[in-house]
Amino acid sequence: MKENVYLVDLGTGSNRNLMPLGIGLISAYAESRPVLAERFNFGLHFLRGDFAEIAGSFERPRVIGFACYVWNLRASLRLAAACKAAHPQATIVVGGYSVPKRPERIEAFFRDNPGVDVLVHGEGEFTFAGLLEAIAAGADLSGVAGITYRKPEGFVTTARRERIADLDAIPSPFLNGSFDRLMAKYGSQVTGVVWETNRGCPFACTFCDWGNADVNKVKQFALSRLEAEIEWIARNKIFYIYLADANFGIFYDRDLHLAGKLAEAGAKHGFPRFMAINWTKNSHERILDIADRLKAGGITTSVTLAMQSFNSGTLDAIKRRNIKQESLLKLKKAYHDRDLPTYTELILGLPGETYASFLDGLNRASTTRLADHWVFHICTLLANTEMDSPEYRATHGIDSRWVQAAIARRGYTGEEEVPEIEELVVGTRSMPVPEWRKAYMSGYMAAALFNFRAAVFPLLWLQQELGVPYTDVVEWLVSEVEAKPAEYPRIARAVGHVRRQQQMLLDSVACLSPVEELGGNLALPHEAALAILLGDAEAFYGELEKAVLAFAEAHDFQPSRALVGDIIRYQKARMPVWPLPSETSHRFAHDVPRYFADLTEGREVREVERRPADMTVQVTATPAKDAGAFAAMRTRSGHTIDLYKVSVPAEGKGAAPRAAAE
Repeated sequence: MKENVYLVDLGTGSNRNLMPLGIGLISAYAESRPVLAERFNFGLHFLRGDFAEIAGSFERPRVIGFACYVWNLRASLRLAAACKAAHPQATIVVGGYSVPKRPERIEAFFRDNPGVDVLVHGEGEFTFAGLLEAIAAGADLSGVAGITYRKPEGFVTTARRERIADLDAIPSPFLNGSFDRLMAKYGSQVTGVVWETNRGCPFACTFCDWGNADVNKVKQFALSRLEAEIEWIARNKIFYIYLADANFGIFYDRDLHLAGKLAEAGAKHGFPRFMAINWTKNSHERILDIADRLKAGGITTSVTLAMQSFNSGTLDAIKRRNIKQESLLKLKKAYHDRDLPTYTELILGLPGETYASFLDGLNRASTTRLADHWVFHICTLLANTEMDSPEYRATHGIDSRWVQAAIARRGYTGEEEVPEIEELVVGTRSMPVPEWRKAYMSGYMAAALFNFRAAVFPLLWLQQELGVPYTDVVEWLVSEVEAKPAEYPRIARAVGHVRRQQQMLLDSVACLSPVEELGGNLALPHEAALAILLGDAEAFYGELEKAVLAFAEAHDFQPSRALVGDIIRYQKARMPVWPLPSETSHRFAHDVPRYFADLTEGREVREVERRPADMTVQVTATPAKDAGAFAAMRTRSGHTIDLYKVSVPAEGKGAAPRAAAE
């Protein structure tokens, strides 16, 4: 009778149930080995639930393997312990990026997880098959390269396994029936797939899993295989693809061809509809054509400009080079002229960064175009990266905290739910904790007010008229509100939430917390701040008008109250709020609609003039049934928001006559 092998990937713990490519590939290769196919049955599991029930559902398992990363490590280990308790004869195997490599960490890992028998290092397909062959033959595991296994007197780490030279030696789980079986069983619960066209990364970023010599050479799957997988994805009506490539677009002709095939499938079948892509670094010109081709097939994506920092000392410390600022701005303009949205990615807490250089980076990452966003992440110390090493930590004076991970936006209530944790940088030699605190506060409030667009138009106006960076205005506002909370109660509540969340992180509690305006769901600081501010939009915009006038006065600038009032009214009219606005036609005493159209569409900007101006707002319908649902849907991907579109009569076509500027 055949013995059973189960492979488990518990995913991210979020509301995305993605077809588990990693364990699918491992299983597909093992099944392709005749000796293993004759000896074992293979099963895949990727949904969460009661650990004891899942463990009990595995029938006579000989081996149970777990794919682990920062978003599922603790849950996987708890399920592994339940499996060992239910099936003590089973060999428990753990692999993935979170598996320790250093001897002292391996020792601690085995000590803390007595139910784990074997660790797999690096690529799992050949190693897991070799492990099964040894188990089937009753052989000693010392001959299996790429593993560490437990022994009564300690553990043994075997010889390093070389990377797989020919990826097509691994059968496709999309094409060999593995994922057909999963779809038949779990199809209604599947929200997307993980897909891979190449493997490896030529860059050496110290903070990244890909940034090590083990994976520097990029290897490719065959085009014919990938084309067949695209057809499978489209035919099975898969809406969402998470592309696991480190640098899509790095092989321009090939990746443009694949984008064309995806677009053809999207046009023919209506699927896929969205792709999350890690775009290639520093070859952004190539991305234009690829993103265009995807868009032609109705596939939505965002163009990521992964800068991480604009500070030269930081880039040296993390072993990274970026394109020049002038080239970045030209590229952004090219994207926006093609109606392709962009966002620039930055990281808070990188070595060499200072408070001033971080704020400078936020300014450099920003343009006046509304299709242009940015996002910053707090630097995460990932297991086995160069940044995680004791030597690197000591060199750069890294201070960190372990907190509940932010990947799942919900609370943990049941006994079987395990909060994952991650290690975040809260200080370095160049940015000690007090400076990090300032960067955190200014950064997240800038994200809510500028990047999430809650106050983008007055910020752009002050920047344009006074020549001050919008981050200066945000810094001033935080200071003003904390000094006079009674004058700005709604803004003070948002600032207070961000301040409390910061302390929760420094106290090793969590990096996100529940927000009433989001139905009690967990939110990152800028998401929470936005929801709080717009929870009472009338109050917020009244306070914002007062703050803009106070800032102008503090900087010897004396605009009329009527002009500032028009700018705030324009901002409010364009911001998605609940309940949906019933008023769609607006008349202003100043031509602020023309001014902001010129400013945000890349045209020459003329001074605001005092003359009546009309504007019509196109209020977008929403499936949301209440304020909480609407607030949760207002933002996307933690960095993007769509303002209401507007139409303004062209000059000379119904526009009010000019009057003298005030």
